[in-house]
Amino acid sequence: MDKNELRNQLLKKRGALNRSYRIHKSAIISKKVYKLLKGSSVIASYCPFGSEANPNLLFDTSKLYFPKVDRFNKGNMRFFRGVLKKGFGNIKEPFIKKRIAPKSSIDAIIVPGVGFDQRGYRIGYGGGFYDRFLKRTVALKVGVCFDCCVLDRIDEDPHDVAVDVLITERRKIQCRLRR
Repeated sequence: MDKNELRNQLLKKRGALNRSYRIHKSAIISKKVYKLLKGSSVIASYCPFGSEANPNLLFDTSKLYFPKVDRFNKGNMRFFRGVLKKGFGNIKEPFIKKRIAPKSSIDAIIVPGVGFDQRGYRIGYGGGFYDRFLKRTVALKVGVCFDCCVLDRIDEDPHDVAVDVLITERRKIQCRLRR
């Protein structure tokens, strides 16, 4: 099955989860993410979109950095603190950029995914923004998704970058140990 078909299947599966379930399971995921990263000083995260898990519930979001896609610079992402408004792809991103997080200063990055495998490879929305960023950072890469979207194996492409740890409402997978 190709990645587009797999992405569509996973989006349907995740979209079928009712709102109260997603909120409850996001709280569990957020607690695990917070416990893992509470000692980090610079954390890059994401604003949940659609039916994505929300890993930010226990963090002071004014201290998190969020991605902004630069459509005019090969779709590269940079992370900022600041006021969030709908931007590229209707996803909330920093509108008034108060402070940039240089790649070298980011301790950890929380990575969304439509789905992940147990080795940490992910299916995103197909834009490649995260893979381009993840290739250029040494930060701890923490994948987040609902457990129903974890697969045994995703066929990775040469440009794909795996996360180090995957957190779901049911488990914490040390992906580096499975590659």
